Amino acid sequence: MVRKVSLAMGCLALAVLPSAAQAAAMGYNLQLTVPVFCSVRHQPTGGGIMDHGAVSLGTFREYCNAPGGYELVVTYAPGSLRGATLIAGNDVVVLNGSGQAVLSHTTGPRIRERIIASIPGENGFDTDRLDLQILPI
Repeated sequence: MVRKVSLAMGCLALAVLPSAAQAAAMGYNLQLTVPVFCSVRHQPTGGGIMDHGAVSLGTFREYCNAPGGYELVVTYAPGSLRGATLIAGNDVVVLNGSGQAVLSHTTGPRIRERIIASIPGENGFDTDRLDLQILPI
């Protein structure tokens, strides 16, 4: 009995298939709009000294689907962290005390997780806050 049902289904499917000419003339135009969404999440993993005097600040996961890419910006208290170096994967930036710096620039959508570390400047860590933010381009 199962064979009869399968055979009947197969025949039904063959009966509704369009000819080659009809298939070539048919088409679908599917258009979707996906909103841009970006996020960055920090996971502290306990401080510890890494290579060359860098202090581990944990890891962070960045996600952004902006087609033009994005910048990962770090903000901190103006006047603090002068001369400190931030390291995120292969990206390195020396902070000048302005309160904001671009840590990395990406030319397309991306998902990645990176370790973040810092080498203190002359005044050490003279603030208790670093904020990471993704700005779509």
